[in-house]
Amino acid sequence: MKGNQLIPVNESDISVKKEVLTLTRKEDIVQVNVYYEFFNPSDEKEVLVGFEAESGDYTNPISFPEHPNIHNFKVVINGNPQTFDIAHIDFTYDGGRKIAAKYVIDGQIKGMSDEECEKEFAEMECPEPICDYVYYFKARFRPGLNVIQHTYDFDLSVAFNGRVNYFPYVLTAANRWANHQIDDFTLQVDMGDRISFYIQPTFWKDGDEWEILGKGRYAPVAAGIPDRVQFHMQYGSIRFHKENFHPDGELNISAAVWTWPGHFDFESFSKQYMPLPYYSSSEPKDDFYARFTPEQRRIAKNLPFAHRGYIFNSKELQDYFESTTWYIPNPDYKADVATLNENEQNWVAFWK
Repeated sequence: MKGNQLIPVNESDISVKKEVLTLTRKEDIVQVNVYYEFFNPSDEKEVLVGFEAESGDYTNPISFPEHPNIHNFKVVINGNPQTFDIAHIDFTYDGGRKIAAKYVIDGQIKGMSDEECEKEFAEMECPEPICDYVYYFKARFRPGLNVIQHTYDFDLSVAFNGRVNYFPYVLTAANRWANHQIDDFTLQVDMGDRISFYIQPTFWKDGDEWEILGKGRYAPVAAGIPDRVQFHMQYGSIRFHKENFHPDGELNISAAVWTWPGHFDFESFSKQYMPLPYYSSSEPKDDFYARFTPEQRRIAKNLPFAHRGYIFNSKELQDYFESTTWYIPNPDYKADVATLNENEQNWVAFWK
């Protein structure tokens, strides 16, 4: 599924003056907080506004009425909380590619019943029927400036092998408003502490367009993935700002998540990614431990401290971590096992 902008279902002369989109990762969800300033050049009017959401994955199929992967959906207009409806909707497809919504008929939302969804997808190779969704409400815009605050929680998508947490967000839908752009746009992304993640250069061109708020760095070319920039964050967030922003691409964020021992490649993982892999029981621990040299075990044991920027007395360790894409020295950090989280403490104990 994808996160999305609020859009005018019917044609409108209202423009987007400002948008501040804040994405905050909390374990397996992303909290989406959007602040909009809209300008209405005419008299007070009522506009039908929608939020399109693609279907969930096949392992978590259609639910009625709410989307199975969206939670705590709220909209506040000029300080007034809004009630909303949800419809299950259909799209026109061309060669498997979604090209147009078919849910607006004579200016009204025409949703599908659960029976219609089941019939629509009866011939698809899915264990359960799936449907797209639109959350919609009537927004009353007063003359001049109007403020809308939109929040919801979004389940992170996870690849079947557990290696990628993926968050896509549709930015181009903002071009449907009257000014076909966002006059003042800010995007702030907080994926958490000690994390490595990619962002595809779609609506932006260079990593220098992002401001790092906290302690982190970016690598201009991610290893093996030349169409993405990789950010490594000890802590904090990153921010993108642009005026007269006409998005011509979508936001795609993915964070590397590895399993060990099943998919743990020591050299590529320890050099390119910051987060520790999670444990998979596909191989006995003793057999897994024996795969690595004493030097590799020593490096692995010290990863949680290197992630925090610890400066090592050992020249061998310091040289190794300085050769990674993610290491950022932090002279203020003092290594202490007791301050590590439970997973990190278990990691250190295993390699020790």
